[in-house]
Amino acid sequence: MRKILILLLSISMFTACSDDDDASSERDIVGTWMLVEANNVPGFTIDDCTGRSTITFNEDNTATSTFFNAVGDDCLSTTEEGSWSNSSGSNYTIEIPGFDDPVAGTVTFSGADRFTFTSAVFTGTNIVFERN
Repeated sequence: MRKILILLLSISMFTACSDDDDASSERDIVGTWMLVEANNVPGFTIDDCTGRSTITFNEDNTATSTFFNAVGDDCLSTTEEGSWSNSSGSNYTIEIPGFDDPVAGTVTFSGADRFTFTSAVFTGTNIVFERN
């Protein structure tokens, strides 16, 4: 019985570490994500209104973002279309609302439901999303 258990554990370790990890991480970003943190983004904080902002990454490399911003007592939304691409591994380029050009950076997943986008251009800046 002990030998069978060791054999099953060994087989599961080999199948869990396959060569398609890069392709898997690209598929992992597909879906709708809610903005939960914005670290070192000058003049921007997450509050009850901005914390409702989302971005949806589609399988065809298009994206839709809905950004919420407080205007007086109202929380208004703006929706924009964009795109995203995965150049290799964790290197992504994402069109971010408010920027003229797409922003390159790395995506680091923390489990299946959370990722951090760290900008390659804006040193020390990162944005954290959770699956919606």
